Amino acid sequence: MTAAELSELHALDALDVSVDTTPTFDVRDYRTAMGWPVEGDALNAYLELGGDHVGALRMRAGLGAEVQWWLRLRMLAGPVLAVPGKRTEWTFLTQPIPDEHHRRPLPPGVEPVSARVLLPTGDTDRTMVFWATPPDPIHPTLPQFTSVVGAVRSVLYGHRF
Repeated sequence: MTAAELSELHALDALDVSVDTTPTFDVRDYRTAMGWPVEGDALNAYLELGGDHVGALRMRAGLGAEVQWWLRLRMLAGPVLAVPGKRTEWTFLTQPIPDEHHRRPLPPGVEPVSARVLLPTGDTDRTMVFWATPPDPIHPTLPQFTSVVGAVRSVLYGHRF
């Protein structure tokens, strides 16, 4: 079974709330445990991506599953948001995007994210957003932006580094 097929199975399982074992977080958890500048209320949590605190890369779910697998093997994996839809997309949360990332273009189908995104809480409808890989409050460090870009290149082009 390919990583893309596993990704599709994971997306289908994630829509079935009865098998959900993902930890739930609220605005306070995101702020205190993860140290993210999250705004919101009891029902919604929003994170501004692309600033001085949290960067992000978005790609299709199939590629994202392979990239996350590559990062896990090297103990570099971090939290990944999944936005279901006709074409499920994964958003990898990273350390802030360095200024020099503009020197070399990103691989096709991969884009940096500078937007306000909805983070899942216990009350968030899983058909809107869910954690493909939830954050770890015990080890809240985010991977470097360049590490995730390198993983994408390795998956797409077979580079080893």
